[in-house]
Amino acid sequence: RRKVKAVRDEFADQFPGSLQVLASALRAGHSFNGALGVVVDHAREPARAELARVLQDDRLGVMPEDAIRKLARRMANRDIEQVALLAELQRTSGGNSAEILDTVVATIRERSEIRRLVRTLTAQGRMARWILTSLPVFLTAFLWLVHPEVMASFFTTGGGQVALLVAAIMVAAGSIVIQKIVDIDV
Repeated sequence: RRKVKAVRDEFADQFPGSLQVLASALRAGHSFNGALGVVVDHAREPARAELARVLQDDRLGVMPEDAIRKLARRMANRDIEQVALLAELQRTSGGNSAEILDTVVATIRERSEIRRLVRTLTAQGRMARWILTSLPVFLTAFLWLVHPEVMASFFTTGGGQVALLVAAIMVAAGSIVIQKIVDIDV
């Protein structure tokens, strides 16, 4: 999951630049597919491989907007949906897609800035979650070393085991609640 998230994050960082190259190629007179080919030629990984898949799907007869929507699902990125809509509009009605792409790029960059700001502002909450979740474990281990006879009753008696189970459930629930609070979707 971490590797997939890293690839998706790197793609999201590269995507606005790729869209700018797409807009420039459209201004130069390329068709949408030709402009997408220019983007593939100039992109770095992972954007190159993913956009090459879109281009390959198009060559196999899949509509460009459908191929881009598949990319949006693979990358779990809602911003790509805007490009799929633009591809569909370009195919059906024509128009100046380069100007619209410039607006989409500005929107994506602003949303990315907001995501970074939210991530920075919630860093303290995420750290508090890990500290508050691990604190009972370390405290139990410390008390086991300092007073093993007192702590042994927690593990050997029925009441102690129930208390440990309740404490573990409460710590896990608290961790989940803190995660829900600091996990803001932008």
